[in-house]
Amino acid sequence: MPSTYVWTKRTPAGSADVWEERLRDRPGAVFNIPPSGKSMRIEVYCDTAEEAGAIAAEWGGKVRRLEPQNWAALAPPPAAPIKIRDALLVTPDEDPRQIEALRAEHPGRSVICIPPELAFGTGDHATTATCLRLTADAARGFRRAGHGWSMLDIGTGTGLLAIAALKLGATRAEGFDFDPAAIRVAERNAERNGLAGDRRLKLSRADLFDWRPGRRRWDLVAANVFADILCAHLDKIRDALAPGGVWMLSGILRAHEAAVREAADEAGLPEPCAVRVGKWVTLHGTAPRPRLG
Repeated sequence: MPSTYVWTKRTPAGSADVWEERLRDRPGAVFNIPPSGKSMRIEVYCDTAEEAGAIAAEWGGKVRRLEPQNWAALAPPPAAPIKIRDALLVTPDEDPRQIEALRAEHPGRSVICIPPELAFGTGDHATTATCLRLTADAARGFRRAGHGWSMLDIGTGTGLLAIAALKLGATRAEGFDFDPAAIRVAERNAERNGLAGDRRLKLSRADLFDWRPGRRRWDLVAANVFADILCAHLDKIRDALAPGGVWMLSGILRAHEAAVREAADEAGLPEPCAVRVGKWVTLHGTAPRPRLG
């Protein structure tokens, strides 16, 4: 079992928002705030010393090596399942018996297993949970309209949104992430949820800065990434949408909401609705349809 490296840094607790934004796309980021609340310790767990050293070179702090341990034995009990509308149940529990028990207890819901790993998006973060709820709402609307639908998940992390879309009835779901470790996690999660080798699901490594939608269009496009990255690439998100498609932008701190709104308006995605949970904001709307005649 390979060793793990951890980067650590102490910083004032009041800077938590800043560091969350800086490190949200770094897999394995942990924020430890003691009861005094005056300072906090940030940790990022990495597979290699080079990866941890790169963070230290950028942000300071220290790097140390962790010897292999039985993390399963040390881990706390699994968190309670997360209910998404009346459609989904997201659980970190991998025990097949527990999953079957959840299915029996909640016969109207699709149970999705996403154990905590070194990738973002287990369903318990406000941004991911909001995107899941909006995806369930969009799926309901597509069903009422009586047509199939497809989904694109930009910054897929664990693959949860793309997996959820298929469980909710999507005919095709694609997710990409710039972090190869996240794609490995997403592929494991696809297998855990019965989607290994499923041609309806495509997971790939790509950087939004280089990615282009090409001719393909999606009925639902979700992007849960940094606000500044969103603002720089909203034209791509617009071009990826099918006419009348649903879009959602998440990972936005309240302090950045106005800037993302302005950029969305300039990109042709005007007047979005907002879901605000704590310090996080998710903007969503519907792409315009071409005018007839």
